Amino acid sequence: MTPHVNPKRPNSPLWTMEAIARKAGVSIKTVSRVVNREPGVSEGTRSRVARIIEEVGYHPHMGARSLRGAAHDCIGVTITAPIPLVPLQEDFFVRLFSNLYRIFGERGQYICFDLNPYHPDGTGDYARGLFEGRFAACILCGPLSPGDTTVKRIHRSGRPYLVFGRLDSMPECSSATVDVESAMRISVAHLLERGHTRIGVLRGFHGYQPGEERLRGYRRALEDAGIEPKENLIQNVTFDAQVLSAAVHRLLINRSVTALVDASGAEDAASIREGCRRAGRIPGQDVEIVDWTYTDGAAPLNDACAHVWLPVWQAAFDGLEELARWFDGEREGPVQVLYPPVLRQNLPQATEAPPRRLFGLAGT
Repeated sequence: MTPHVNPKRPNSPLWTMEAIARKAGVSIKTVSRVVNREPGVSEGTRSRVARIIEEVGYHPHMGARSLRGAAHDCIGVTITAPIPLVPLQEDFFVRLFSNLYRIFGERGQYICFDLNPYHPDGTGDYARGLFEGRFAACILCGPLSPGDTTVKRIHRSGRPYLVFGRLDSMPECSSATVDVESAMRISVAHLLERGHTRIGVLRGFHGYQPGEERLRGYRRALEDAGIEPKENLIQNVTFDAQVLSAAVHRLLINRSVTALVDASGAEDAASIREGCRRAGRIPGQDVEIVDWTYTDGAAPLNDACAHVWLPVWQAAFDGLEELARWFDGEREGPVQVLYPPVLRQNLPQATEAPPRRLFGLAGT
């Protein structure tokens, strides 16, 4: 066979894998295995094909390789839940991108975002970038549902990956997160120590793993104190201001409820105060509140008796560093990073700051 001629160099033939395979008397697949340094080729055949490749100066066409989906340096970032259900703020992506650049981008690796893997009906495959061969490793942002099976497929693939969350059914999951169950337990324990026994909860992420951890922590904290948990003291909420204020109102209209844990994840003091106002209650006077924040030193509700800091960013950044080491072959997977929550009381007014919300709010 006569190889094609390179139009830019008329006297130089443009060698293809097919041409090399015919010259070496082997299949195209064998040439591909030699080029990609894959097993399954005898040393004699490998040497013969490699010698021909060197003689003719063959180089694989990287554009064609990318079209076949062979991604070797691409770190994929994908969202595990539809954005309308878990509305991540712009600041989340800015901080994430900054650290992805620091950890991966500065080393010349590609970063690819798959921000909308879902159809309008909510179905889809958030791991499509990995299984379509576009990602060599992937980062999963957002919560997992308790029955999630996609992350199990990712785990079985052997590709490096990191989830910003945990999964009860898969303790071996590669994850970087905060112990949410512990956050609920210390919140309730703090209120119990202050003499409260009827403690309401604004439970965020209903239907997802973090919601299950909130519920489990609430029940266990009360059971440890010998108090039977009451399901009617748990309000499932979304990231909607009207839903939040209505949930606070429903809990506090019952005067026997004297304390509240705001585990909504919304960090929305205005909606909490509005719900208290509608119920005729005053935070810090006839109802004590423990609120949760993702920002150290921040007080979403100044009138709260305590604030629980969830160091999700610190866990995430440590997890990304370990993922990079896994990707580079410096360690084995999976990654396991778990940060404890921190209970803070009496933040000085001078250090109080509005939180950097992770999630947006509808209805405001």
